[in-house]
Parts: sequence; structure tokens; C-alpha cells
Amino acid sequence: MIFRTLILSMLISLLWGCATPTASVGGSYSLDSNSANGLLVGSVKYSGLLSGYKVYFHGLDNDTSGYFEAGKGMMLIPIPPRSDFRGINGVLQVTELPAGNYEISRWGVTSGYAHISQTQPFSIKFKIEPGKATYIGSFVFSVTKKMGLTVTGVNVDFQESYSVDVAILRQKYLGLEHADIYMGLESNLLKKDIGGESSTSWTMPPIFLFIPASG
Repeated sequence: MIFRTLILSMLISLLWGCATPTASVGGSYSLDSNSANGLLVGSVKYSGLLSGYKVYFHGLDNDTSGYFEAGKGMMLIPIPPRSDFRGINGVLQVTELPAGNYEISRWGVTSGYAHISQTQPFSIKFKIEPGKATYIGSFVFSVTKKMGLTVTGVNVDFQESYSVDVAILRQKYLGLEHADIYMGLESNLLKKDIGGESSTSWTMPPIFLFIPASG
């Protein structure tokens, strides 16, 4: 009974934290010059332990919002997702969005019951053009603190990795193999430690105790 209760608690915790990241388009996707939507191209990468490394975005002139995630923060069986890159873990994000202006101003990490967040404000703005693909840059998480297999501290850099990311794009998305990918940030840009030092909080799983009725 106790074992069953603990498993139930873990499953409920997983369901509570299972909000779905913004999905990438399919491999056969191609640009449509008549579309009101455009394409975002970017990446989230991490060096260190498997956890859920997230970058959040929202529209400045529309109601669209969501997040991109590399890795996974809560898993019953810790099998790392396949990386899109060699030498570093991460995911190439290729997402269709309504044309407009957007901002990224928050990141976060989920590592089991640890939740890591930024301590300083930052703002990275980008624009999605209708019928066009825009490269917005790469977010790179580096683990600075850990407790066993749990991440408790990170640094986050924002950088231009156009050549690496777009090369992966053209391999994975045949419909975009010859498409123009516009640069949405300065060449060779590097912003270190966006969001400042990290702060860690803990959320413990709910525990349900079953007390048998006295006979």
C-alpha cells in the first residue's frame, strides 16, 4: 500500500509539471510567401546533467506565448532525449508563429523537485516576418552547481550560432534546404550570464497517507 501510494504521488507530480513546450514544425515544412505566419529558427543547448532547460517567449503586439525546452525536468526513467547537436546537448527550435514582434525575458530550469530561475531582468526582442524564416540565436545553459543528479545552479549565455544551427536545419528539414534564413541578431553576438546568477527553490511531491479503518 505504501509503495503504491508513493508511485501515485510521483505520477501526480509528473502530471502537474507536464505543460507542453512549443512544438517545432514537421520535416517537410516549407515557407509560404502568402502566409500571415513566419518561421522562428533558434536553439536551446545545455552542458551538464539532464534537466529541463526552458526559454520563455511572448508576443509584444499579439497574444502568442510559449516556451522552448531542451532536455526534460521530471522523468520516471532518466533517458536523455536525443540531441540535435554534436558535442553538446540541445534542440533546434523551428516554430511557425504569427508575424509580429516578440520578446524573450525569462528562462528556467526544472531538475526533479528543484526549480532554478534568473535573478536579474533581461530582454531579447525579435521580429517574425510573414512568409519568411528568421534566426533568433542560441541559448546555452551551463551547470554551475549540483546535488547528486539534481541541477541547483546554472549560467545562461545568448549567442549567435547561425552557421551551426542553420546547417542542422538544412539536414533535418528538407523543405527548408534551400530557403533563405534571415539573421535576426548581430553577427558574432555574445551576451554572457543573461538573467544574472540563478536562484533555486524546491517543490516537494504531494504525499497521500492511507490509514486503514479500525475494525
